[in-house]
Formats: sequence, structure tokens, C-alpha cells
Amino acid sequence: MAEFTGSNLVLSWIWSGGTVSLGGDYRTCSWNPTVAYSDISAGSDTHVGRLTNLKDATAAVTLVDSSAGTATYASLGAGVGGTLIIQPEGTAATKRKITLPCFCDGAVPNYVYNDTTTISVNFTGNGAWTDGAN
Repeated sequence: MAEFTGSNLVLSWIWSGGTVSLGGDYRTCSWNPTVAYSDISAGSDTHVGRLTNLKDATAAVTLVDSSAGTATYASLGAGVGGTLIIQPEGTAATKRKITLPCFCDGAVPNYVYNDTTTISVNFTGNGAWTDGAN
């Protein structure tokens, strides 16, 4: 498997006010799909048995705060619904594309004296997500 860096990542947040490109300002981006399990162990079972249940996912992004960031802050308000698209290797055909319908948990600024201000934002899944190719 060939290694790649995050420099080609394309990150888009699509909400009712339009599409915000977050890729140019991002520092970190993480994707966390999860699944719940139901215990089906019974009677004389000697090991736990499980069935997969509901899937969920979250994503977390850290951005460099820009001086003209009021539109970005508006789009990343707590409870704002939309779709987060993560394309780790860019937009070329056959490259990975993660599409997460979700809610934004709200932009959290980190003001640092004499250093770069950043914004941390988490996204919580709201429906079926896809993890496939462009």
C-alpha cells in the first residue's frame, strides 16, 4: 500500500447556507465510524455471542481561524445540520470519499497569545453514511 500525506485532503461542509471548503484551513481531521452490538448469549453458552446493531460515526476537525471567519463560524454553529465530505486523497476518480450526514457540535475557538488561533469542531452522524470512492 502506498503511503500518502494529508496535503491532498479535500474537506467540505454543505449546510443550508451553501458549501464551505474547510480543506485549505485544516490542521487535523479524524473519522470515527462505530457500531453497537447486541448480546445474544444465552443458556449454556461459554462465550459471548453478538449481532451487529446500529452504526454511527463522528468526525473531528481542527482549523486555522481566519480573520474573515464569520461565515465559517455561522456555518459551524451548534446544532447546524448538513453533510460533511472528507476526501483524504483528493477528488480523483477511485480515491476514497466519506460522506457523513450530520450535525455540527459547534465551533470551539482556541485563542493563543502570540500564536495561531485555531477552531476545533466535532460532527455527530445523523443517518446513513458512506465510505467509498469518488
